[in-house]
Amino acid sequence: MVDAVQITDAAFFESPIIFMEPIANSGGKLENGLLRGSAIWQTKGSRPSFGYTDREAQRIREYVINRGGFIYMPTHGSTELAMQPALRVLRQILPEYHLTTIPKDHEIYNAFYELNGPLRFPVRKMGSTVLHHGPYGQLQGVFIDDRLAVLLDTEAMIHVMDGAVQKPFFGHYKDRNKILEEFAPAAARQLINIVIYAVTHGNISDYSNYIPADALAGEGMDNVPKKAPAAANRL
Repeated sequence: MVDAVQITDAAFFESPIIFMEPIANSGGKLENGLLRGSAIWQTKGSRPSFGYTDREAQRIREYVINRGGFIYMPTHGSTELAMQPALRVLRQILPEYHLTTIPKDHEIYNAFYELNGPLRFPVRKMGSTVLHHGPYGQLQGVFIDDRLAVLLDTEAMIHVMDGAVQKPFFGHYKDRNKILEEFAPAAARQLINIVIYAVTHGNISDYSNYIPADALAGEGMDNVPKKAPAAANRL
C-alpha cells in the first residue's frame, strides 16, 4: 500500500501530479444498497474535510503556480452543489484564477490516446438516487500561462477505475458493478492521457524526451530515437 503524499512533505514538490478529492464531512444512511447523504462507495472512518491551513494553502499555490504542478480533482457532477467542495478549495488556494471549460480539441485528449473529448460516467441515476448531478458536459479546469494546471473531472473517471475494483454496488443494484467493469478500459485511457499531460508539462518532471532504458541497450544504437514519439493512437 502506498501512503498518500502529505502537503507538508518534501516529496509534495517532487510530484508531477497530485490526485486530490475535497469532500465535505457528511453522514451516510444505508438504503436499498446505496449510501444516501454521502458517497455511493462504502467507506470506513470519517471522510476528509475540505479546507486547508494557511501554510498548506501556500504550499499548494507554490506547487501549482511556481513549480508547475498538476492537480486532478474528481467531482460527482457539474452542478454547483456537486462541485462546492472543490470550488471552495480553489477559492482558497487560487482565488485570482478562474475555472473554465476545457475545449474538446485540447492536448489532454490526444496526449497518448486519440479521444473525442471527455467520457460520460456510465451510471447516472438509480431509482430516486442521483449518482452524478447535472447534465453531462465538458471537463473544467484552471489555466496558468496557457498551461492546464488544475483539472476538475466532473465525470469522475477515477471512480470508474476504483469502482471496477471495489465493486461498490450491492443488493438490488449489484449488476451496476458490471457496467463499471466494462467501462473501466475507456476510463483508463482518459486517465493515462491526463497523467502523460501532467508529466510532460510544468517544471517538476518533463518526460517529453524520455526513452526507456531497455531501448538504449544492445546493438543498433544508431537507430535509437533521440526523443519520445509523437502522440498517436496506441490502442
